[in-house]
Amino acid sequence: MKTTRFLAIIGLLFGSFANVTMAQTGQRYAEPIFDEVNIETGIPFSSAIKEGETSPTTLYLDFYEPEGDTLSARPLVITVFGGAFVAGGRDYADMVEYCTRLAKHGYAAASIDYRLISIWNLNATSLIRDAYMAAQDVSAAIRFFKYHCDEYRIDPEQVFLLGNSAGSIAIYCELFMDEDERPAETFEEPDLGPMHSSGFEEYAGFSPAVAGAVPHWGGVNGLDVIDKEEYVPLCMIHGTDDNTVPFDSGYCYNGILPGVMPYMYGSHAIVGLLDEIGITDYEFHPFEGEGHAFYFTPVVYTLIEEKFDTCFSIARDFLYHHLKFPTSIPEMEELEIQVYPNPANNLVTIRFSEALQDKPLSWVVTDMMGRKMLSKSDVNSSSTIDVSRWPSGVYFIRMEQEGRCFGQKILKR
Repeated sequence: MKTTRFLAIIGLLFGSFANVTMAQTGQRYAEPIFDEVNIETGIPFSSAIKEGETSPTTLYLDFYEPEGDTLSARPLVITVFGGAFVAGGRDYADMVEYCTRLAKHGYAAASIDYRLISIWNLNATSLIRDAYMAAQDVSAAIRFFKYHCDEYRIDPEQVFLLGNSAGSIAIYCELFMDEDERPAETFEEPDLGPMHSSGFEEYAGFSPAVAGAVPHWGGVNGLDVIDKEEYVPLCMIHGTDDNTVPFDSGYCYNGILPGVMPYMYGSHAIVGLLDEIGITDYEFHPFEGEGHAFYFTPVVYTLIEEKFDTCFSIARDFLYHHLKFPTSIPEMEELEIQVYPNPANNLVTIRFSEALQDKPLSWVVTDMMGRKMLSKSDVNSSSTIDVSRWPSGVYFIRMEQEGRCFGQKILKR
């Protein structure tokens, strides 16, 4: 079984000291460190017209975060449920369990609505159109959180997607489909409009970009939508005997509607394309002999704990190895900070480049739990802090100057 590819392996073996430290001490993101989770339900994030209707429908999300967490910029995982685009909801057991567990690991998480179609209107055309509409709704959710990143304490550069079945198909569309790659069905009356045109007006200009995605048993209508230039890291989970969304390629729902629904390319075919175009930063986890949505029991759709645990572990480890430390707004090239010695035992010197001098600079140091260790304001070229009494571990320096945020980490031995 092919799992973590070259870059992920390099990151695991030679990655930052911060990651190694966290893995050894069982800290945030690597293991659950919070006991309780706060859930805010029914947050409106978009209003859009469903297929076959004329009035807009309000879409909602549920937001999960660790209780007592004080970190100001958390990575976010947005989950997208499955259900063949005709059923399902943000309260599905797998999405609730994913969001709850991720929040206990220190993430912020959200389970979102998207537009569904009536099962009586299900056909090849309506399925393609609704997959596109669902992708528009995923985009709206991403941009909602980027607009509200301070309110929800989200790091806008560390938003991830995780989906099940139809949710994964919507994620692939959102990630890779350009305007000139839209299926002809999406231009039929009424024209569905550009991919990133959905959602409330106030966050229309925010980027829909994400840091990675974990599609479970998903696929695309055409491999040519995936370009190397727009690629984001993927972690694909798929059963080899899936006849709902094909493991390799074929008609979807082929087990019950053979040859009727759209032709799709599943995870195995996507991996073949990634290898062909030279992309190595992906994970592929095929499950031999498993069918579609295999962590659910048939008919009643309760979670099979052992199988869900396996999928969660895969997703958690992928997310962990693709996090950036510290979580912060991206540094500008000219805003250089030197921290030395690092790792440190006693004193740490922080030296600022000339671009940071002569203007007020505020900064705060927090531990991995978000607890403040110290805060200062500087206009000098350097500053020294005493870390001798701090516990061993990883600490983040978050700095702000004239509305620009950037950061570094301190590794305390």
